[in-house]
Amino acid sequence: MGKAKSALKSQTRALELARSAVNSAVSICRARGCKIAAAYLVGSRARGDYREDSDIDLVLIVEGVEGLNALQRLELFKEALQPNVELRVYSPSEWHSDSPWMRELRREALPLY
Repeated sequence: MGKAKSALKSQTRALELARSAVNSAVSICRARGCKIAAAYLVGSRARGDYREDSDIDLVLIVEGVEGLNALQRLELFKEALQPNVELRVYSPSEWHSDSPWMRELRREALPLY
């Protein structure tokens, strides 16, 4: 059986919100002199096992965030945050690390930028 029309419509809306958040993050980063190397949709929306009310999980790969903790990284992009959008910010070296968590994220990641 396929997804219900309402769930598919929610996925279309989720992708629009995800792209909007990524575009905002790119603008913010440019204004602050940093660089987003990549952005990915992860989680249930990327895997296809989402529900109509599933949130949107985004990963930003940002150069130059190595010295910042998770809260400081989110603070950089607070203007890009939107309801139901969960944001994770990693450095390129963290993203390419061999940890089981990163391997899982990379396996399901759908590129947005």
